[in-house]
Amino acid sequence: MKFEPQLHKLPNGLTVILDPMDLETINFKVLFRTGSRDEKPNEYGLTHFCEHMLCKGTPRFPDKKSAEDYLDYYSGTRNASTGNAQLCFYGRIIAEYTEKLVDFIGDQLQNSLFDPKKIDIEHGVVCDELRRALDNPFRQYDDFLSKTLFNYAIFSVRSLGTVELINSFNRNQIIEFLSRRLSAKNCIICASGKIDDTDKLLKYIEKTFSFLLSIDVSENESIKYTPAIAHNSKPDNTNVKIRILFTDKCGNDFSDLYQNHCVGIFERYITRELNRIIRYENGLVYGFECVGFGNEKFMVNGFGTETSATNVEKCVALIAQNAYRVYTENKINADDLDRMCRRSKLSRANFLESAGARCDKLISFYRQYNRLYDFYGINKLYDSATVDDVIKYSRGYFDGPISIITQGADFNADLGAVWRENFK
Repeated sequence: MKFEPQLHKLPNGLTVILDPMDLETINFKVLFRTGSRDEKPNEYGLTHFCEHMLCKGTPRFPDKKSAEDYLDYYSGTRNASTGNAQLCFYGRIIAEYTEKLVDFIGDQLQNSLFDPKKIDIEHGVVCDELRRALDNPFRQYDDFLSKTLFNYAIFSVRSLGTVELINSFNRNQIIEFLSRRLSAKNCIICASGKIDDTDKLLKYIEKTFSFLLSIDVSENESIKYTPAIAHNSKPDNTNVKIRILFTDKCGNDFSDLYQNHCVGIFERYITRELNRIIRYENGLVYGFECVGFGNEKFMVNGFGTETSATNVEKCVALIAQNAYRVYTENKINADDLDRMCRRSKLSRANFLESAGARCDKLISFYRQYNRLYDFYGINKLYDSATVDDVIKYSRGYFDGPISIITQGADFNADLGAVWRENFK
């Protein structure tokens, strides 16, 4: 399937990407480059709350039933999401009704009523969402990591706010916040799917979103990292979640793509080797994976797993011993590299055949690098990776301070000392 997306910069600064495909449907997404990391302390959770209220009624569609009835009639779907660095509205519809979906999302963004009664109702809804998030052990783990290592600068309770802040949000605050956070300049729109007339669709998007002001919107890209060995005690648990993290030695600019790809190959290779040893040869864990946290400017990467409290020390020791061995022996060879390249062909095919994946990738890639995603060019670059380059760019992976973040049952071990004693 062809991949020939078109990038359009409109006079008001709006970015539009059109990605024609041989399908009968279309995926449409509107992304604003703003999120929880851009909020002030008295605004924590406000981007997410605004997402809710932008879906709670306009003069044309004053309630959920009228909105759903309208989209159901045209076989369309819609949703929204908030992240650390983005606010998104998106949907999918039969291609002949594309303008109906474009118009619907444009109406949400331009004409939402922000009814005070519905705001009061949503206070309770979002507080319940917060309570459920705080009760979720995976969220607890991520929040503890965010608080300990990044002072809440990445994913955390900050994205939802606190009960006190949520209940304080009002109509005037929402309108004022959106007036300075949503702009044509920080908006990216993408459509992937059946597009018979790109010029016609582009003109309709331009007309529909002409209400967006062309103002500069600042982004908070700073991140403070404090390495730590820390445990989030959950004495009722029997297992311990483990994340062992190292500072990324590569940058995160477009010019760093090849280096990061080579490091990624090293990470997949060493993770495969560690999984073989920790799981299959020693039976200490059920799963073992490579993990990463951070933002577009700074990352920490490493390993994630979980095991019983009695096995934590042995597990970390084995990871350290074998990570050092694999790292220093440089055992990766041309056959390993070839297998990884061939395995990636299936994921590439999945990407080309999925309008949702293409839409998401095009819009996220432009958000990070301010350029159109060149699927064929980048894959050609990735396929050019050599064993020597994988070894070259992975040097220094374990240099610098280590962070080990655990959660679950308590245990008696200094994991920092365990790592230092065994990584040799």
